[in-house]
Amino acid sequence: MKQQDSRQIISTLERAGAGISASKRLMAKHLMFPLLNHLVSWDNAWKIYEKEGRKVLSLAAALDKESLFKRVLVSRLFGLEDNSRYYSVAMVIEHLLIVGKALTERIPPLSQGEVLKEDVKIEDVKPYTQIDETVIEAFKIFLDTYREEMESRIGDIEIDNTSPHPWFGEFNPKEWSILGMVHQIVHRRQVEAIIERLRR
Repeated sequence: MKQQDSRQIISTLERAGAGISASKRLMAKHLMFPLLNHLVSWDNAWKIYEKEGRKVLSLAAALDKESLFKRVLVSRLFGLEDNSRYYSVAMVIEHLLIVGKALTERIPPLSQGEVLKEDVKIEDVKPYTQIDETVIEAFKIFLDTYREEMESRIGDIEIDNTSPHPWFGEFNPKEWSILGMVHQIVHRRQVEAIIERLRR
């Protein structure tokens, strides 16, 4: 895609952090997340998180370098804000790596009763820096090691100590794990949508 076309697409998208629609935000906050928190255990949340991450790696492994880094505009997906629709697969993986590291750095101190001073900002986890060609390997290494490193520092996952998500409100450690699972699923679906567009 030509650079001019890229700028035109970007100019039509909402700003980073604008979020999903108010109706979907309310549905997720008051229905989806409470239900999932009741139905999905801490252990299963992370098993699904890892399974979805492995699916992303498998999908990416089938792409050549040009396809891996080619940005395409996908249709609206549930849970995906407008600003994130124009990504490459490499950008999605970089985003998952940033968010994954943030979760594993945030959840353990929260579970130990620590008051987290810095709020989450959506714009801070966008993959708009130069993406290294080793991003797939970096994400694989993260998936291989994150659980052991996080569990070694975990305290009470149900503790009444929360940290706010900018769209969905206050989450305790267990609820953050559910968010991580859902986030991984959303972006695995995005990778599939990108690859489908690349094949046209």
